[in-house]
Amino acid sequence: STLADLLDRQAIRDLVTRYACAVDPRDFDTVAACFTPDADTDYTFFRGPIGVVLEQIRQGVGGFAMTMHVLGNHLAEIHGDEATSETYAVCYHRRPGAPDGVQLVVAMRYLDELVRTPDGWRIRRRRATVEWQQAQPPRT
Repeated sequence: STLADLLDRQAIRDLVTRYACAVDPRDFDTVAACFTPDADTDYTFFRGPIGVVLEQIRQGVGGFAMTMHVLGNHLAEIHGDEATSETYAVCYHRRPGAPDGVQLVVAMRYLDELVRTPDGWRIRRRRATVEWQQAQPPRT
């Protein structure tokens, strides 16, 4: 039904947002819960099973004083108990101790394959593409 489709789309958007909101405060239990236990991921800079990649994400963001993932366009396509989604993100990475407070800005797309589980929608496969990146001084 149309209502069920809308509820699924919102649940998938909430899942992708939950991931972004968990990465920034380094809540890796919540990050892991966004994926199926056997999820396969490709983050451009590193790839593999979610268990391995989660540690690489932890180390990667650990090198920054802070991060902020801002999500934009989001499109989900539902096919029964499976779905795909594409989400645009701009990720801000503040480097600690940089001489001029330089930050790294990375524009990405998250291309996800999802599956409905007893606990709700989860990411089964993620490919994150880097569209562009730049280093710039912070405004404040």
